[in-house]
Amino acid sequence: MSFIETLRQSGFDGDVVLAIAGYDLLAPHVEEYLRSKENVVVYIHELHCFESDGYTPSKRRMKRGALDIFQMCLLDEVYGWKDEKGQVVEKAKDPRIGRVVATLRYEWYWIWSLQYNPNSWIMLVDARDTFFQSNPFEGLPRNQSGLLYFFGENADATRLGKSVKNANWLRRAYGEATLEALRHKPTICSGSTMGEQLAIETYLRALQNEWDETDIMMTGADQGFHNYLYYSGKLKNSATISKLVVWEQGKGIINNLGALRTKKFADWGIYDEANVVVYNFDGTVSPVVHQYDRDAHLHNEFVRNRFRNWTSSFQKGH
Repeated sequence: MSFIETLRQSGFDGDVVLAIAGYDLLAPHVEEYLRSKENVVVYIHELHCFESDGYTPSKRRMKRGALDIFQMCLLDEVYGWKDEKGQVVEKAKDPRIGRVVATLRYEWYWIWSLQYNPNSWIMLVDARDTFFQSNPFEGLPRNQSGLLYFFGENADATRLGKSVKNANWLRRAYGEATLEALRHKPTICSGSTMGEQLAIETYLRALQNEWDETDIMMTGADQGFHNYLYYSGKLKNSATISKLVVWEQGKGIINNLGALRTKKFADWGIYDEANVVVYNFDGTVSPVVHQYDRDAHLHNEFVRNRFRNWTSSFQKGH
């Protein structure tokens, strides 16, 4: 609700594309709510999952109130073959080994990206901890033949080698020498990316290829792939990415707040608690606020106030 309600309030009326858990794992009224919204495209596909050992079959399951993120899963019957008329003639078992859903989601993103025109702008962002304060697609440069935007985390608060998680993802995927080379580089957030379809589709194929080459079975490894793709220069010579811009934290369309958890957002000078507004460092309102739940005041505003109001309004209307 935080994602959809604030996005629609911003004036954006385009597609919202989501994947959600199987019907048996959905919380009450989630399906009903999503069906009530216009231009919301929802995919539900049963994942064939395994325990963290990658071999023991198991159903997709909940753990401490949330989906278990450490299960390895397969996308069986997502890929397959069509005849010359475009009709499906056979569905395939997933040829890859199981991967965690945080990595597997990029295959969904890639499939979805194929449904749009080359010059369409697409945003990839986490739905759980994102809300919108203005329309993020207003005023974007158009027809750039593959413009791609990455968004950084706060470089004063964290670097790739300073974060234990980021260091482990790079070390396990690429080795100690690569980690040492990137240790002092600013962290780029894999949970927030924008670009023209032409560039997004290329980027998503490249990120999946990083998993194919490393087979790293770690939740969050996509962040390692994301940073490696940029700092290694692998995307530079692509004919379908005309320009790749990395926006520093607090200076672009998407404001990544996760690294600012060491003190209140208000103490960083970017959050007006009285009016519940998050700002970029130049004083302008951040169009997209990502990782807002790292601040107790902002988290409580949504969970205790806005979510209850949205829920009450939805229930009264239905």
